[in-house]
Amino acid sequence: MKRYRLVLRQSAALVSAVSIALAPMSDAFARRGSSDKSGSGPQGSDSVKMDNDKPARVSSSGGAEKSASRRAGHGQTGARNQRVSVPPKTPPKDPPAKPPKTTKPPREQPPKPPKRPKPPRRPPIIVIPLPPIISPPAVSTILPPDLRPGRPNLPPLPPQFTPRPRRAPLAVPPAPDLVRSRDAEIIMAIDDTLSDGDTIVLGQGLTLNVEVQYRSSLLGAKIVRLRIPDNRQREQVIATVIQAVGADPRILAIQPNFVFEASQSATPVTLGPLPQYATEKVRLTEAHRTSLGRNVRIAVIDTGMDGAHPELAGAVAESFDAIGEGPVEIEAHGTAIAGIVAARQQMRGMAPDARVLAVRSFSGGTDTAGVRRKPEATTLSLIKGLDWAAANAARIVNMSFAGPKDPLLQATIEAAQARGLIMVAAAGNGGPSAASAYPAAFDQVIAVTASDSDDQLYDKANRGSYIAVAAPGVDILALAPEAAYEMSSGTSLAAAHVSGIIALMLERKPTLTIETVRAILSSTARDPDRTAAARGLGAGIVDAARAVAAVE
Repeated sequence: MKRYRLVLRQSAALVSAVSIALAPMSDAFARRGSSDKSGSGPQGSDSVKMDNDKPARVSSSGGAEKSASRRAGHGQTGARNQRVSVPPKTPPKDPPAKPPKTTKPPREQPPKPPKRPKPPRRPPIIVIPLPPIISPPAVSTILPPDLRPGRPNLPPLPPQFTPRPRRAPLAVPPAPDLVRSRDAEIIMAIDDTLSDGDTIVLGQGLTLNVEVQYRSSLLGAKIVRLRIPDNRQREQVIATVIQAVGADPRILAIQPNFVFEASQSATPVTLGPLPQYATEKVRLTEAHRTSLGRNVRIAVIDTGMDGAHPELAGAVAESFDAIGEGPVEIEAHGTAIAGIVAARQQMRGMAPDARVLAVRSFSGGTDTAGVRRKPEATTLSLIKGLDWAAANAARIVNMSFAGPKDPLLQATIEAAQARGLIMVAAAGNGGPSAASAYPAAFDQVIAVTASDSDDQLYDKANRGSYIAVAAPGVDILALAPEAAYEMSSGTSLAAAHVSGIIALMLERKPTLTIETVRAILSSTARDPDRTAAARGLGAGIVDAARAVAAVE
């Protein structure tokens, strides 16, 4: 019996110890089941958490059983009297406060520059953009539709834009012309199909150095400037080249690099009452009542001009340097010619609303002794200037210079005339016994000589049947660089007067050709005693009012 009681007592103690050990796990599973049902706890977690979110440590080596047996030994015999103490819940700790966001200060903007004062208002000048003539068979439209008679205002061109250049007769020029050319330089026109490398090889085969290669759009050929590297004379080299390339069709022309001069006698004057007798002689006031030459483009092939002169404000539309060597020098000759054409302040230009295309083909400078040289141009620089003028829609080309008969320049002028350009040139200042001056003596140019305030011929003017008309050219008030004025004389100034008058005519009728213009100027010229031709004045002194009125 005692043994039976002992067994029962041990069994009860064992059951009590097991109950005590399993009680915390039962409570934890009970809380886990409730949290799973409410969806607030993680599912499938391996750690058992208490109310304070700390995991309860459960020993896997029976530590819980040993604690229960010690408590059973102190008289704790029932699982129903055993409680598990749960520490009180602690309020959740507040999350640390985030530091406030700091905003970057705005960047300091640089102060705005002060507004420039508006320039004083001038009379409005309407500028019509004119596209360059580049693509071959197209004919450029020079005027807007409201000024065109429904068709392009240029005469019809041949189907091919640049006619195939014909081969000029290869001959050594006469001795007087050779003197008026650059030393040790030769100009050759060759077929444009030759590459630059082939041209260099061609020059080496002729024992010549190729310096410049330029393609002329008017000639449709390549112009090459060659230098003689030894002491051979130009005429000897030209004769040798003609003999060597006589059977080579790629060589179109060979000649010296001719020199042309732009000269005039000038005397500075102080600014005061401006004595412009020329405007009365050509009756400019009457002509300006119906035409001002608005937007007619006049290419002035000359020296560098002072486009910043107050008299030329807004007159120069575009500029081009055909020399391209060294800085552009502002010289008196080009400034004077541009002023006669389009001055628009105190001095009255012939066509104040015309647009000047400034082409620098002449340069002067000083020699080694410091003496000022006369401005000079060469064959190559003049061809470049004519090409640019044609490409930029010039209608009139003023050529106030003179020189020898230049075959390549003549071919370029012929091509420009076929494009509708009207070319005016000075008759020359060589005197009564001088030979014909070119380009004025070419058939495709209107040659102009100079007269004085008494309608007498300028004593230094050339004579010849090639002279078409005369215009004032003695003691003419002209512009000078740095906002100055001067009194000048020469056929160069007379040609500028006629170029401006032609601009007045073209505003009235843009389709005029050079033949029609020459006929109108000659038939309306003033020749009261019928002796103009005998006195070397051509058909007489131009009359701007009658010429403009004669344009239908």
